[in-house]
Amino acid sequence: MPSKVHETNPNRGFPSSSFKYTPLQHVRVLFVKFVQGLFSSAPTGAYHWVPDVNSTEIVITDENPIHCEVVGYRPAISFTRGPVQFYSLGMDDMLNYNSATGKKTKGVLVPGTMSVNCCSRNDLESENIAWIVAEHIWLLREILLKAGFFEIGRQPVIQAPTPAGSIVTNDEGEEWYCTAISCPFQFARTSSFTPLGEKVVEGIEFALSPERLNTFSGSHEGPAATTFERPLNVATCPPPSFAPLASDAHGATPDPAGTREVFLPKQPHPLNPAATVVVRTVRPYRPAIRPASINGAPIPIKDPCVTESNVTPLQVSEKVVV
Repeated sequence: MPSKVHETNPNRGFPSSSFKYTPLQHVRVLFVKFVQGLFSSAPTGAYHWVPDVNSTEIVITDENPIHCEVVGYRPAISFTRGPVQFYSLGMDDMLNYNSATGKKTKGVLVPGTMSVNCCSRNDLESENIAWIVAEHIWLLREILLKAGFFEIGRQPVIQAPTPAGSIVTNDEGEEWYCTAISCPFQFARTSSFTPLGEKVVEGIEFALSPERLNTFSGSHEGPAATTFERPLNVATCPPPSFAPLASDAHGATPDPAGTREVFLPKQPHPLNPAATVVVRTVRPYRPAIRPASINGAPIPIKDPCVTESNVTPLQVSEKVVV
């Protein structure tokens, strides 16, 4: 066995009890505080409660089972939480969704039942204490609603006195009676999550890793390739050749004489690559190859190459003039 005892902090720096961090524990704490506050206002001799376990006239504790060596002959009240469930409020229980960050907020109601065990060595005494607790939970339900409950205090059920064998320890439990109160309650729960923060941090760490920096040093793709999407196979246009007769780098120049002929930039002769020729198109404005124009004048296009496609621009040559 290890010689060192490992200790943990159950609070983890958060409040010891709250609906936000420990909702089930907080439900139990609110019930205990309510009943303790109820009997602390009682006069001395009428089940007056004080924090000192040796001086109090009634023991109100959350510990189960009840220890007879601590309680003695005094009555006692303990608490046992019943099952709780998540009650759906709609489709996917979604209250809000932020498309910019991917944050999704959901909300549900959590109904359950708290059993208040009123124990005494006399069955009538346990029954009377149970009536006092149940009536005040119903009467002062506004106090519990302000504490954070969505619904509580309606239709509490008082059971018949039974032997407290499972609530009181040892064989002395056969001498005790327990009258249980079933008090239904509901509290609302709202939670949210966002996948954006985790992915952004992972993406930044992945992009700034030494392996990725060495991979993309000298690459033409640059940092854009470090995204989560695969890079597209984009075709780039070759630099334009020198064409003094062209009005722009890739466009055509109309004939200065105003004829129906258009001169394309110089290009290598199809039969003699060492020589350059000027391609002259006849009837360039027929519907088959009519370029974009305004009032009959062609619009010069700075870069007619389709950069998001692998298709090579088509050039029509009808007649070659050497």
